[in-house]
Order: sequence, then C-alpha cells, then structure tokens
Amino acid sequence: MRSRRAHGYVLRVIYSAMPPDIPSLRGLCGERRAGGMKELDFDQQLVKDLAIPPRPQVVTILFEEMSRDHPDLNRVAKQIATDVGLAGAMLKAVNSPQFGLGRKVSSVPQAISVMGFKNVANIATALVIKNSLGGGNAALERFWDTAEKVALISARLARQFKGIAADEAYTVGLFHDVGIPLLMKRFDNYREVLMRANSEPGQSFTAGEDAAFSTNHTVVGFLLARSWGLSATLCEAIRSHHDMGLFVSADPVADLDLLNHVALIHLAEHVQHLTMRDGDDLEWDKFQGAVMCHFGLSEDDLLDIVEDAQRAFPSRH
Repeated sequence: MRSRRAHGYVLRVIYSAMPPDIPSLRGLCGERRAGGMKELDFDQQLVKDLAIPPRPQVVTILFEEMSRDHPDLNRVAKQIATDVGLAGAMLKAVNSPQFGLGRKVSSVPQAISVMGFKNVANIATALVIKNSLGGGNAALERFWDTAEKVALISARLARQFKGIAADEAYTVGLFHDVGIPLLMKRFDNYREVLMRANSEPGQSFTAGEDAAFSTNHTVVGFLLARSWGLSATLCEAIRSHHDMGLFVSADPVADLDLLNHVALIHLAEHVQHLTMRDGDDLEWDKFQGAVMCHFGLSEDDLLDIVEDAQRAFPSRH
C-alpha cells in the first residue's frame, strides 16, 4: 500500500530548477532543503508567497456547522443568502439536470431541505472558491468555464457509479485544477509551460511545472484545499490526479474513495474534451485503461456516456 500523502504530507520541491526572478520562493526552498524549516512552516510560507487566499467567513461557518452533531441550518441558509451572487450561482447549480432533483428549488432553505445540508455546503464551498479566484482576464474566464462544465459532468456521472456523492464529485470537478489560476497569476510564463505540458505525451503532466517553477498546480491546489478545510480524501484527489502510478500503488479497498474521485476527474475531463471537440486528449491516453478498468467500463459503455453528455452539454462550436 502506498503512503497516504494526505496524512503526513511531504511537499517535494526541485530547488535546482528555481527561476532567478522569484527570490522569495528560492530562499524558502533552499531553507527547506537545508532542513532549517519545519514542514508545516514551509507549507504556510508557500501559501503566503503564492497569495493563496484565506478561507472566507461563509466557508468557515459552513465547516463549523458541518462539524456539529446538530447543525444550525438557519444560520447556514442566512449566511449563504446574504451573498446574492453565491446564492444565485448555487441555485443555478443545484437546479441543473445533473443533480437530478426532479423539482426546481427557489431558495437556499429549500435547497437545504431537498438536497441535505452536506450537499449544499459542499456545492457552496466550491462556488466560493471559484468566486475567490476567478476572473481577471479572458484566460481565467475560459478556465472557469471549462472547470464548471467538468464539475457538472462529474456530478452527472456520479449518479451512474455506486458510492460517489454527486456534491463531492461536483466539488472536485470544479476544484481539482484550482492551482492553475494561482500559478497563472504568479508567473507570467505559466501558460506557455502549461501548453507544453499539454503537448508532451511521454511524461507526467506536472513534470514541466516542477522543472520551471519548483512546484505544480496539484501541490498548490492541495495546499489551498487543505487550508480551506476540504476533506482529506478530496485534498488527496486534487494532489494525486496526475499521478500515473496511482492506480497501481493505491490500495483498492482502503483508497477506494480516492480512486473513485481521480478516475471520475479523468472521465469527466475526457467527456468534456469530446463535447468541445478540442483536439487530442493526452491525459486520457495515459489514464484511459486504468479508469475504464476501475469503473468496469467497456468501449460501448464509454460511447453511451459520451453520447449522453453530448446531449446534455451540446458543443458551442
């Protein structure tokens, strides 16, 4: 069984490739490499240097109530409803066909009543994350458009597989690449590095990021997810979703939830890729066998899934 990185996580940084224009991160990594900084302090400093936003009050309240045996649902509904943009986006999401409610909800309290508190809290948290990091330029807007579509496809697919909650699938689908906008804002050449990663089939997707920036979007996304209080499994799914050895090294029983989420990420991204007719899908080429084996899918099953998604999400091209 592989080491559970979500419990006792060790952040790997390639100091020798650190670009000269980011001295704060260079010094930070040198100190960590020399053993002069504890892991927790190192993670906290990286969060600061990459401008990872603190957890907003609404998310703090959501997690406070989720930790209680008897959550105050009125407090939660009131907190979400005070943010008109968040409330509207959440109602739009939960009313989408992907969640299969069978009825339209028109208020936050009604959404909690119909879907359950945990489901609404997870969806609201994902949307707050998007609002905290989104916008600013056309590239980021496209990123979030794609992420939202992957999230909705993930929620739809979760209903077809046993043991995967649609709200968690939506959260991971929206959030799994959240390190990308943070790194895009931090490094002017990040998009170019990302484009090269999308065209190099023979190596891990994150290898180019590690070489150029001594970190990658899965590490940054993991740190953000952990600092915002997402569950250990969701944090680990974010950190591991480009790990090509995961389906070999993970324990198929103990790590089932993790494997479900990572497999669903790749399946949803592939379906989104096909619905947008967006060229080659190199990540699917790497993960197809593992994902289809994990879910027990045949080629005909995959074709049915893609056709269903194409009907639900028609291409805008």
